[in-house]
Amino acid sequence: MPDTLPIPPGFLEILIAHLPYALGDRIDEDDDLAALGLDSMGVVQLVTDLEETFGFELPDELLTEDTFATAGSLWAAVAEFVAPEPADV
Repeated sequence: MPDTLPIPPGFLEILIAHLPYALGDRIDEDDDLAALGLDSMGVVQLVTDLEETFGFELPDELLTEDTFATAGSLWAAVAEFVAPEPADV
């Protein structure tokens, strides 16, 4: 299994706000976003929120079903555009 970057809480908070079937405030990186209620309109709203919050523009080539399949696949696609959150000391 490949190493993955930990998904930061700020990213998860935005993502979960767009998942009507997510239970609580935690999801796993392999959770199916469509099964959690993310539809095409939700993708548009999610991308807009991520871009506005983190100050980047998601390239068109990343707007694919594979990118939005799971929390982990989405984070892997946008991680390079998002500044890391400060670690708790």
